[in-house]
Amino acid sequence: MKHKALTTLAGIAALALLSATPARAASKALLIGVGTYELPNNDLPGIDLDIDNMKHVAQIMGFAPAETKVLFNDEATYAGVKQALSVWLRDGVGPNDRVLIYFSGHGTRVPDPRPDHSGASDDALVLHDVRRATVAGHPSLGNVLLGYEFGAALAAIPSQHVLVLVDACHSGTATRTLALGNQRLGETSGSIKFFNYPGAPTGVTRALRTDSGTENYAALSAARDDEFAIATQHGGLFTLAVLDGIDQASRDAKNLTVEQLQTSTALYIEQHTSEQSRHHPMTDGNQRLIKGQLELIPLRDGNGPTWSALESLSKQGEPLTVSARAPEVGVGDQIVLSVDVPRPGYLNVVTVDSQDRTTVLFPNEFSKTNEVAAGKFQFPTPSMTFDLLASEPVGPTLVLAFLSDKKINLLELGVEGRDAAGKMQQTFTEVNALATRAITVEARHHQGLAAGSLTMTVKPKAAT
Repeated sequence: MKHKALTTLAGIAALALLSATPARAASKALLIGVGTYELPNNDLPGIDLDIDNMKHVAQIMGFAPAETKVLFNDEATYAGVKQALSVWLRDGVGPNDRVLIYFSGHGTRVPDPRPDHSGASDDALVLHDVRRATVAGHPSLGNVLLGYEFGAALAAIPSQHVLVLVDACHSGTATRTLALGNQRLGETSGSIKFFNYPGAPTGVTRALRTDSGTENYAALSAARDDEFAIATQHGGLFTLAVLDGIDQASRDAKNLTVEQLQTSTALYIEQHTSEQSRHHPMTDGNQRLIKGQLELIPLRDGNGPTWSALESLSKQGEPLTVSARAPEVGVGDQIVLSVDVPRPGYLNVVTVDSQDRTTVLFPNEFSKTNEVAAGKFQFPTPSMTFDLLASEPVGPTLVLAFLSDKKINLLELGVEGRDAAGKMQQTFTEVNALATRAITVEARHHQGLAAGSLTMTVKPKAAT
């Protein structure tokens, strides 16, 4: 008897910062990622994936590409970040406009350079052109964004609806690498996101921690003062947790607060680490903003950023013909897909539903090998032990097929759906940034990649 595997794909919704606010005209998102540093032996893995993931978040929050500025690696210098915070992020922004600020990279602690704070220390975000320095005879770092500088920059932004997300840490007690304790991410270790140096001060800093009720921002950061944030080849655990929390809430069509997002990110991190390597996200800023509701605007009918990105990617390679037995199906109907394979290679088939949720259909847990011969490839075949059944959400569904000469297996690259030993538990897995990057790299070479797509319509189940 065949296993009945449903292609149930829940939705991603657009996320705004506050509900019941007037129309805004100049919302802006600033995304900063630093994975490489001018001081050697301090580079971090997966920061490019963090930026890719947060560009996606910015889109589903409603920030247009023209409203999103990315500073990555050598662009994320001290001067570049200060200019973006003090000029670009303020220009044209009013009190009701939304602002998103995201940072992924190393955090650290340095002696506070202000004369009236002699002997104190401050937290800092480490930027690409970091250098050794001395403050009042104490070892320090230059070209880092100090906590009080960041706080002043936030206060100067005209918006009253600022969301700050920081995937870094300020714990000087951490080592450089850490065992994760399980393999739900498909790997066993990560890198600590603390920039250590001889003479680095210890103690509690976190200059952003305030709750006077007058702040214009709500902040969510990766870890407590005495903990460490973790970078992995799949991206930062905190960033992955933020994406997971937003995705889950949007699938359930529920409003989120920053406080609830803190809870969901903490749960995600707990599920993906052992107790000794766990860190706990913390909130800072205006408590009314932290506890206030965020708007969730569902993405419908194929207008989501994932749909657009993958559809564009499918047009970069050699054309590939993809067809279905029927272009329209009702909920519960069986789906049979065909791909005309022009040459031997490795085939991946994914779908994007009407709410922008993306899932790998082939390969899958029942058919893990995706090497195919030339000719018509149809699945499920009678020999396969699964069926594809149409399911909600109703509306258009994009089916994409990618054939590569190089071995790319999106099932193996999936993050979710794994048990503690790293084994896939689900028949189908979701596409993640690491997986789509593999296809993107292949598409850049053009030769060796064939791709095609079709749009199907899922209708409500017919009345009986």
